[in-house]
Amino acid sequence: MWEFNYGEWTEAYVFLRLLGNGRIYAADRNFEQDENVYIDILNIIRYEKEHILEFQRELESVAAKDNGIVFKVLPYDELIDKADYLYDAIKNVTSGNRKFNVPEIERYLSELKFSQPKVPKLPREIENEYGKKTDIIITMQDSTDRAVSTTGFSIKSHLGSASSLFNSSMASNFLYEIVGCDDAEMYKINGNYISSEIGMFEYIKNNPNLTLEFKGTSEKFNENLDFIELKMPEILSCAILTQIGYYDRAASSKTKDIIEKVVERNPVGVRRPEIWYKAKMKDFLYATFSGLTASESWDGRRKLSGGYIDVGTNGEMLYYRAVSDDVFNTFLYEHTFFDRPSRGVNKDKAKVIAKAFLEGREVTDEEILDATTKNGQPKPKKGDWGYVFKRDDGKYYITINFQIRFI
Repeated sequence: MWEFNYGEWTEAYVFLRLLGNGRIYAADRNFEQDENVYIDILNIIRYEKEHILEFQRELESVAAKDNGIVFKVLPYDELIDKADYLYDAIKNVTSGNRKFNVPEIERYLSELKFSQPKVPKLPREIENEYGKKTDIIITMQDSTDRAVSTTGFSIKSHLGSASSLFNSSMASNFLYEIVGCDDAEMYKINGNYISSEIGMFEYIKNNPNLTLEFKGTSEKFNENLDFIELKMPEILSCAILTQIGYYDRAASSKTKDIIEKVVERNPVGVRRPEIWYKAKMKDFLYATFSGLTASESWDGRRKLSGGYIDVGTNGEMLYYRAVSDDVFNTFLYEHTFFDRPSRGVNKDKAKVIAKAFLEGREVTDEEILDATTKNGQPKPKKGDWGYVFKRDDGKYYITINFQIRFI
């Protein structure tokens, strides 16, 4: 039985809704529906293993094709009913259920030769053509010039937890030296303040003997950021330290509020900070949307063709064309926020070691085992950040990881 999360089921919802309705409207400069700008759906293409599925909209129904041969006819009303059913199923799931099943929709999509509700991994040549973050490939007719094109769109959902724009990984850790630290301070921080990452950085900030010095991020991430701006690591570092509370806090964790504080601090000393930092952050968000990650080599190309479909809490959809203009970039800038991912198992291990030290004893094997396993299985390492550690050079360090999500 299929078990998938909100975002993955939302991809199926968009497929059903688009085919049933046949039209989606654009967002205007105020990010509201523009009644005069829309695209009409002509077909949707889906790449499954050993199948190229096409769903062609005709006069009263959709012709489902497998490698060009019709195998099923889908009435529009049926598709709309299934979309409504799936929307209700998604909305009725409690927030604690990260993955869930929808048997009726599973049966329906299986008959359409889907292997899962979300789009499978695209073949490399298709990914290169339509974009790495493509969730749905649409042949459409544009209302503005009646031009017909086939293009890829990314899908972001507000039906469940916030969708991510920039996903964290081990490669997105930012490394800081804690100048003035020693063993006693390391164990004090890890033992007494580690339960709250904000508390840790407040302690470091308020301790006159300790300061943070940014040392960089992973080589791969740094190379990718060079395509945007050589000082981009310093800009992101300032944003991260603002969000976690080491620098003066912003009004919120929204990207635009964080960058306002970066402008005030002006970490790289530019002449027009109120314009420059905002522009660089927009460039980073756009690059992230179009292919940049922390862990894979990026060549600087914006590999996308269509844009972004936003699914609201009421199930309504709007699209944003990902052209290189300020409308889409402003949307990303004003509709995202900085978030912190899970810190991973080494944080738990560091805590029990520090607690034992503070109590004047050796940590036991049982304590280490309890800290690093759950139900007999190793806890995930995940982002592996947010605890003080000592390196062979005798210096003390801490890492911070981050991700950026849609509001």
